[in-house]
Amino acid sequence: MYINILKNLVSCKSITPSSCGAIDYCHKLLTSWGFTSCIYNYGPVSNLYAKYNISNKNICIAGHIDVVPPIGNWQYNPWVLTENNGRLYGRGTNDMKGPLSAALAAIYHYVNNHPKLSISLILTSDEEIMTDNGTKSLVRELMQKGEKIDYCILSESCSKGNSGEYIKIGCKGSLNIDLISHGEQCHVASCNNHINNFVSVLNDIVNTNLDAGTAKFEQSIINITSIDVGNDIRNIVPLSAHAKLNIRFNDNWTHESLEKYIIGKLPNNIQYKFERFGYPFIGASQGYQNKLKYIIEQTINKPVVLGTYGGNSDALSIHEMTEVVEIGSPLAQAHIVDEYITIDDMEKLYTIYKAILENL
Repeated sequence: MYINILKNLVSCKSITPSSCGAIDYCHKLLTSWGFTSCIYNYGPVSNLYAKYNISNKNICIAGHIDVVPPIGNWQYNPWVLTENNGRLYGRGTNDMKGPLSAALAAIYHYVNNHPKLSISLILTSDEEIMTDNGTKSLVRELMQKGEKIDYCILSESCSKGNSGEYIKIGCKGSLNIDLISHGEQCHVASCNNHINNFVSVLNDIVNTNLDAGTAKFEQSIINITSIDVGNDIRNIVPLSAHAKLNIRFNDNWTHESLEKYIIGKLPNNIQYKFERFGYPFIGASQGYQNKLKYIIEQTINKPVVLGTYGGNSDALSIHEMTEVVEIGSPLAQAHIVDEYITIDDMEKLYTIYKAILENL
């Protein structure tokens, strides 16, 4: 069942923020299973909240149907699910239409086998960019309507190792930094080259350890994502150079303290701009974490690791409403050329999600 669902989802060219029929497909599927389903459109983004309501306890499965563009030279058609040697290829198979398909199949099994708790689903077509039009606005509207969710599982591409063997219990914060070095334009043989100094400043920033990590989070990291001088002429030093950086930071830091730290490393000729995105948080209580860990370990007979590895996700918005963790496929397979998920991993995730719904 989950392979057929995945086939239909992969065929939707749902590059952020376009749903391209994927939200409508899920809406029709869930409605046919007896869910009350509603689509919420905010700007260009489609969101969905569906509920099978049988008790005052509500377990939610969350996810996204949007994908990044299939850039690069693909061997397989990114919009056609292709099986080869136990792997299922296509854009979104790993992040996260594959885990979502396994979760949907588990939901179908649950509602057709004497469910004891209500179950709901949150979906968006905006997770890869995470503007205000996606899960953030949907959660806000659900809270305003008085909707209650007791527990949430984000079926995301998040695992540090094998599928389902990692429970992501929170996220680091994120700070984007734009730096522009200003200097004089001159002949390469006769001037003080401000770009050389700019490179030294960048090197100092990225090669200084911010911290050694904390009890719940790995160490904070800084990465350069772009350096550009806009110059194709070999014997001219241009007026300016531009660099982009990102810091993923733990609870040793705040946006304010990091901005102060970066500014302190900059000479006067370097202009700066910061963009704050997300803050460090733990999305689930110890009790919820331990319960899920026990259920999964009893189901697959393998140890399960708890941590905060990886990037930001819609858990950032969902944890404002309820307890949330991420359980899914390996993050290393996300956004790659010829993206894939194995059939074994699909079966494993289906089994895990089904066990959680039956035993939580």
